[in-house]
Amino acid sequence: MGMYDTLRCTYPLPNAAASEIEFQTKSLDCALDEYEIRADGTLWRQDYDIEDRSNPDLPGLLAIAGIATRVNQRWSPTDYTGEVRFWHWSEGKKDGQARSCTFSAYFFEGHLREIHEIAS
Repeated sequence: MGMYDTLRCTYPLPNAAASEIEFQTKSLDCALDEYEIRADGTLWRQDYDIEDRSNPDLPGLLAIAGIATRVNQRWSPTDYTGEVRFWHWSEGKKDGQARSCTFSAYFFEGHLREIHEIAS
């Protein structure tokens, strides 16, 4: 399955029912990072610093918990150029049916040029 990044979108999507959903993407860093497509069509990334907050006095694997804690989180615009595919998958609460939607967004220097729903 691999790692992915999380993407939120406040830009109006072609499928209004998909707004305010948290999406996954493997089009960017695939480092469990957070991205946003803002209402103005710009792509932002949550930057952070890493701090070691592990505790070697704890037993076993607990000793390394917190070894790469994200601190000083802040949002920065990107200058990304290319396609970002992002999707959401969930099971229906009432009928148990799987639901998914996938979008393709094209950016030039961090600015959205076009966006399409490619599957629902």
